[in-house]
Amino acid sequence: MKFSQAEQALSALDSDMAVLIRRNGPIVREPRTDFFASLARSIISQQISVKAAAAILGRFEAATNMDPARIVALTQDQARTIGLSGQKYKYIHDLAEHFVRDSMVFNHLDTLSDDEVIEELTKVKGIGVWTAQMFLMFTLVRPDVFAPDDRGLQLAVKKLYDLPDVPSRTELMDIAAKWAPYRTVASWHLWHSLDNEPV
Repeated sequence: MKFSQAEQALSALDSDMAVLIRRNGPIVREPRTDFFASLARSIISQQISVKAAAAILGRFEAATNMDPARIVALTQDQARTIGLSGQKYKYIHDLAEHFVRDSMVFNHLDTLSDDEVIEELTKVKGIGVWTAQMFLMFTLVRPDVFAPDDRGLQLAVKKLYDLPDVPSRTELMDIAAKWAPYRTVASWHLWHSLDNEPV
């Protein structure tokens, strides 16, 4: 197995993480270029289980082919049949309208810092900090992002260190600090340990 520089560094920094990385094997990701699809998937995945998100996404993609123009034309009744709540329908519709008006509306994001990306994305309805963090981690593949409010990461950290309770947000941030500058890679391995990676 060929581990990345980040995985090797994490293994040297944290013996528990080293065991996890060895068990998981290398995780390699490449940046994605379809920003709209990535953001739409993250909005759909908000606050529901990974399994439920995958089912809804399958129906949504079959109905729209992730084409912003087709999504703008989607009625609320059609969205409800797919499994989208009224609120998520509005968020997806608003996002699609941004891309219909300008298909390159977010093409500059990969030139911004992590904090600037979060600031830019959270101006859009339905995109909060968590969604922006997922975009950084899975679409832009920024190496040092951590999402302390993600339930999967909370449970995975509890499991990794055999903690009696789920750590608080502050405790999670303190734990993750030792993984810098590779907190994204550590997060990928934590999600993988639960088979609970965000869609």
